[in-house]
Amino acid sequence: MIPEKPAKYLGNNLGQSFLASPFQAPLKAWTLVPVFVIIAISVGFGAGLFQFGWLDSPITPVLPIVLFVFPSLLEEAFFRGVLIPRNILASGHVKAARSVAISTLVFIVWHPFNALAFNSTAISLFLNPWFLVIVCAMGITCGYAYVLSRSIWVPVIIHWAAVTVWVLFLGGRNLVLEL
Repeated sequence: MIPEKPAKYLGNNLGQSFLASPFQAPLKAWTLVPVFVIIAISVGFGAGLFQFGWLDSPITPVLPIVLFVFPSLLEEAFFRGVLIPRNILASGHVKAARSVAISTLVFIVWHPFNALAFNSTAISLFLNPWFLVIVCAMGITCGYAYVLSRSIWVPVIIHWAAVTVWVLFLGGRNLVLEL
């Protein structure tokens, strides 16, 4: 997927995507967000991954900032901004769909790998098939948003909003506190 000259690719792809405003993204770049929300809420509550409640922690006020950087910004920069060519839509819908599918698959695999290699407290969550269904839905949503908007900020905002709501209001695992 990444061409021979990585520096040029990163500059033309990821670098340019950082310069593209999410406010100029076409509305259709956001169209999968309601579908993602429905899937996440249905699966999350159905599997017991979500439960209403406010996170009571001394770092709660700074968590939205922390969650913006990791996982949202760093994961989206790699899984969308690096793995999906910014202009992939010019190559056709099939190639765009293939890029989103590959990016999503790598995104899904990253979560169990992350838990097994770096954060053993997340193993039970990151290996939970229902959690991985939500991760898959997020990967497709963020990939689609990136392809249509050509801005890394659109998937970053989607990812950040989802994780922040989950951690602060839906009993999500605050992995920042567990590291």
